[in-house]
This record gives sequence, structure tokens and C-alpha cells, in this order.
Amino acid sequence: MSDRLRRFLAILVLNALALLSAASAQEQSDSTFTVHVVQRGENLFRIALQYDLFAEQVAIANGITDSNSITVGQRLIIPLVTAGLEQQLTHSVAAGETLASIAAAYSRSESELMALNDLESADAIYIGQELVIVAGGTEPEVSPLEIQPTAGAESSGSIAITPPAFGNGARHSFARFGETVDAFVHTVKSGDTLFEISLRYDQTVETLVKANNLLDPGVLSVGQKLIIPGIQLPRLAHDLPAVVEAFTIAPLVLETGRSARIELLTSEPASLNGRFLNQELRVITRDEGKRHNIIVGVPMFTDKAIYPLTLTMHYGVDASETIAANLQVIGGGYGYQTITINDSELLAPAIEEAEIALLIEQTSEFTPERSWNNSLSLPAAAAMNAVFGTLRSYNGSEYNRYHHGVDFAGAPGTSVLAAADGQVTVVDRLHIRGLTTVIDHGWGVFTLYAHQQDTLVQPGDMVTSGQVIGTIGSTGRSTGPHLHWEVWLNGVNVDPMQWVQQVFP
Repeated sequence: MSDRLRRFLAILVLNALALLSAASAQEQSDSTFTVHVVQRGENLFRIALQYDLFAEQVAIANGITDSNSITVGQRLIIPLVTAGLEQQLTHSVAAGETLASIAAAYSRSESELMALNDLESADAIYIGQELVIVAGGTEPEVSPLEIQPTAGAESSGSIAITPPAFGNGARHSFARFGETVDAFVHTVKSGDTLFEISLRYDQTVETLVKANNLLDPGVLSVGQKLIIPGIQLPRLAHDLPAVVEAFTIAPLVLETGRSARIELLTSEPASLNGRFLNQELRVITRDEGKRHNIIVGVPMFTDKAIYPLTLTMHYGVDASETIAANLQVIGGGYGYQTITINDSELLAPAIEEAEIALLIEQTSEFTPERSWNNSLSLPAAAAMNAVFGTLRSYNGSEYNRYHHGVDFAGAPGTSVLAAADGQVTVVDRLHIRGLTTVIDHGWGVFTLYAHQQDTLVQPGDMVTSGQVIGTIGSTGRSTGPHLHWEVWLNGVNVDPMQWVQQVFP
């Protein structure tokens, strides 16, 4: 939290205390705070959710240092920080952070942060620097989806959700005919067109034009918010068990070929297992059994539909609870590419299927300790010339294959760098990927480096982030010298650049 926001809340507390004795229990439309009376079974987190706030904001407003110290009947000042108040959100740069990782964490673009902070380049940041993330007068989006049962909700799955900011989509509320309606919103990125957006969400252009009252469908601006009808946000099948303090899913709507994170916080030690997309989920349990993290990859050719997430929690002597939610999967917005390969033998489906099966087997291993703490680093100091997920036609075939990674167009002999600390598990010459290295980074995360000219490590070697592990070449199915870089998560191939731009879990 920025110093400015802390000072603002401190002033708010002084003003609120002066007015508290005269404050009416009924909320006034022009007030900057309201008063909440603590009820039995409530905690600071659940109270904050009711007002679309963070527990820290409520704690600061009331001078609370121990979040477990509130009592039934206690009167809490609730700051209405979204009621047209001037705010500025800043971020203090930490060691290892890049402008790309900071921008991704707040759903901003690098160009926006460069403009806000008068930066000449993305590399012109330093440890301890205070970066402006949101200028005064705008409403920041500062949390992923956090699900809690609505007070008194029936088993229909009614939930209360705080504003999200992880991934492109977000949940927004707007007024329509006197009622509050939740909508999924797409934030327009550079290069987006209405046609591409409509394909991504299985909508027609006409539907998007009507939903957003667009006068000129051909004109979109970067940062523009578009309401996407027909998208179902996560829904709980039943109320959350009382032992669950927080349930987080990010992003709100999952995309093919990309990763998502799920986190469950419990008030007492528990064990957790579950299934999603016919996968047995790997659960990382930390903080004395009270924090449970899951990172899941959505396979590239997953049908766009709504899928059940089922989690089973065991705690106490023999207590067991099931948490069920429905999550929607949409397309990743990938393009198309036509490629001509002279060696047609390497296009044989059996060769490609065998290589993929080998990689799935190698990357399905699970190391319970992770060797990375931040986002992944780029594996080469070279220009990127191909992105993940592009649907490909080889020698005039159908677009039934896709690009499994990102490519860097380096000269032969250019250094290949480890994207994070880890242990080398594979050094081999494959039919399609050529001379290949695979590194296990723990928690089911693997990186792969293909088409190399030389390798400088052996299976079993421990490597560090940025270490030279090989050189760029053109071995295997390649049209020229380049590094092909992949990320695999629990045996699922996912977009590497998401791991560069975001921090998991």
C-alpha cells in the first residue's frame, strides 16, 4: 500500500472518529465512510469483502494490528474508498522485478507505466523506485477473484466477489433498469480488432456492437472496456465450508494454452486434492497446512465450454468437505501461419505424436520444492520472431497443429540462457526439436530449449537463472537458426510469455 494511501486513510480515520458519535446507522449517499457492527462468525476478511475492500484497508482505518482481535458488537469504520475519491497507487520496485512483471501484476501495459513515470525505456527502473501504477482520480484494480458465500445465501451458488485484476478479463458491475448486473469485461490490447475479440469469446461482431453501443466497430482504443455477454464467471455449487477463509481463482475465465492459479486459505491445517479438465490436480500446501496453491494448465485444444472444478478438503480428526465450482474456458486468441518444410518425413504425425508423448512423460514429474520465486527470465538476448499458440499449416495441410513455444531469432552460436534456477532432466537430440535441453524448476514447471547447436549441461546438473546452457542452432525441424523455447506445467504445454509477464502462484 502506498504512503499516500496510508496518509489518506489516517486522515479519514481522524475525520470519521470525530463524526462517529453523530453518524446515523443508515448509510448516506454522500458520506465517505459507513459503520459496520461485527456479527457472530464474522472475521475481518469476510467483513471487508462485503464492501469490496481489502482486510488491510479496514484494519488501517480502525487502527487494528491483530486481525483476530475483533469482537461481536464492535463498531468498525468502513472507508468508502471507491466513492469518487482521489487515489494514487504506487509500487516499490523489488529485486528481480521487471517493468513487464510489474505491469502484468496490475493489469497495465509497459507503455502505460512508462508514460506515467516518464521512463525512457523499460530497463530504466531500479530497486526501491516508487512507480506510479494508477494516477489520482482513477479506480485501481488490485485483486484477483476472491470467492466467499454471500451472507444468508442458499445453495444456489450465490457468491460475493471482489474486483479482479488478474489476466485480461474482469468482473464489473453496472446499473441496468434499476438493478445491479455483473458482466465480464475485456480490456482492449494493442492490435485487437472487434472481429478477433468476437472469435475469442465465441460471439458475433453484431452482438458485441449492441452490447457496447459502438458507433464505429472499426475503431477501438487501447484500454477500452468491452462488455462480453454470455460469459459465465466462476460459480460455487454450494456455500464454502466455515473452515475456508479465502478461495481465489485467477484469471476469472480460463484460456486455452494458458495457466491459471487457485488458492485456498483455511483457518486450520488441512489437506486438499481435486480434479479439473480430467486432470488430477497437484496441490502445494504451505504455511503449516493453511495455504493451498494449485497451478493448472489448460491444454491448447480444450473445447470452449464450462467445466467443473472439484476440490476435496480433509481437516480435523475425520472432517471432510467438498468444494465444487464451474469455470468457463475460452479461446486464447491465437493467429494462423503457413509454413513450408522441405523434409516431409518430419511432418509425419506419428513422429510428432511420439515426441509429444515423450515430453508429456518427462514433464509430468512433480518436484515438491520450487527453485523459482519470481517470473521467468527470457532465454536469449535475441529478437522474438514467433509467439506461442499460432495455428499452423505445414505444406498446405489443415491448421491442425500449433506452435508449442516462442522463437528467438539469434545467430548461430548465440548463448542460450536458463530461464530460472532448476535441475537439468533431459539433454537429447529429438526428431522435431533437434538438440534439446529440459530443466525442472519444481512444482511441475519445466522449461524446454530446442534446435540448439551445442549443449553445455548434462542431466542432473543444477543450473541458475541466466546461466549459459547451450548455443542457438538449427537442428531438427527448423527453417533457420533460432531458439525455440517452451514451458510445460504438469505435462501440459502452456504459453511461456505468461510466465515471463506474471508471477505464479
